Amino acid sequence: MTDDIDQNEEMTLAAEYALGLLSPAEAEAFEAVLAVDPDLRDHYAAWAESFVSLTDDVAPVPPPAALEARIQAAIFGAPVAKKGLFARLGFMGPALAGVAAAIVVLVALNQTGYLRDDSPLLTAELTAADESLVVLASFDPDAQTLVLNRTVGAPREGRALEMWLVAGDAAPVSLGVWPEGQNPATLTVPADLGALMDGAILAVSDEPVGGSTTGAPTGDVLATGAVQISV
Repeated sequence: MTDDIDQNEEMTLAAEYALGLLSPAEAEAFEAVLAVDPDLRDHYAAWAESFVSLTDDVAPVPPPAALEARIQAAIFGAPVAKKGLFARLGFMGPALAGVAAAIVVLVALNQTGYLRDDSPLLTAELTAADESLVVLASFDPDAQTLVLNRTVGAPREGRALEMWLVAGDAAPVSLGVWPEGQNPATLTVPADLGALMDGAILAVSDEPVGGSTTGAPTGDVLATGAVQISV
């Protein structure tokens, strides 16, 4: 490297650099010399190869299936649904809480023309437990419109998707049937239901063409998501 650094010191610095032990300033200085010193590059390459070989006998272990969901919840946070919600919806098994997918939501809003500055948008991501259906929803309080963008999945043949609003402990209220053949699609929300949107739960169910005739979900509740202010 230099007249002041002998070969043993070069070997030590190369090992520490390969392990990421140098400070940012030390690493920058090391890289400057690495670019012009072939002997130092040889030392670094030898250490890197040696360290990598330590994992040769380690069998790969697939990550747990739920790891991605836990990472997303740790980064973005996951609202907890009120007790009894999914029993009222007829949804069996664990439900995935809504995740704030900000970048994807913003792209969807730009595509549909509903991104505006004068009033905060409310958004939700509705995801099926097996990820067979993913719906991005955005509610514009000024226009009282709910924009739906289905990024994964589709209605079953001969069936329709119906959107539901669950506010607090109240029973689910229909927001309308997803218009056939439209994606993204827009539903007009009555003002009294729009006022309940913030903090509510959106759900999508599998229904006969034309929607439920009972005022409640009659088919499987395919996906749910918590509504929150878009940031």
